[in-house]
Amino acid sequence: MGLFDIFKKKQSEGDSLALAEASFSKGDYLGSIESYQKVINTFFAEKEPKSYGHITKKIIECHRFLGNYERVIELWPSQYSSVDYGPKEMFELIKVLEAAQKFDLAEKIYESSGKTLLRNKVEFYIRQKKIPQAYGTINELLASVNENNPEIAKLWLVKAKLSMSLLKFPEANKYLDKILEKDSKNMEARKLKDFCSRNMNN
Repeated sequence: MGLFDIFKKKQSEGDSLALAEASFSKGDYLGSIESYQKVINTFFAEKEPKSYGHITKKIIECHRFLGNYERVIELWPSQYSSVDYGPKEMFELIKVLEAAQKFDLAEKIYESSGKTLLRNKVEFYIRQKKIPQAYGTINELLASVNENNPEIAKLWLVKAKLSMSLLKFPEANKYLDKILEKDSKNMEARKLKDFCSRNMNN
């Protein structure tokens, strides 16, 4: 392909993208999707998905405006190459779903993420007030974290609070003791331990 042909192809691609952008600006998201898909089919037919990830991202944005979140989930990984798609990219999708209050779909992504997003999953269940699920997930997380991890006391505190929510006061007390063994001045743990002690004595 000569230089003129390359220039002409780039110009044609630019014109097609401009048409898609114009449809998007007018709120014609279906028309915009159709135009973007034509760009992919015409100019990227034999290329890797990563090479047109910027266009896929635009199509995803259209589906978000249309409320087609199942399609958003389906398309999301195709913005990236398989080696680039990991927990960070998956969590970005979850944030999109939570912002749209599609909590059932966000939960499905968490369930498919295995052990990669356990900490975020605990926080998600707490926000959703799904305490038994949060309790089960913090147990799974703690099983995978070494006690020498600098974050372990924070996780023990979450575990203690969830145990207390489920009226498991002796268990909560055990984890609060572990925290205080590491940091005897932890005031939050001390207050919670006092509360646990009162409830265990009643």
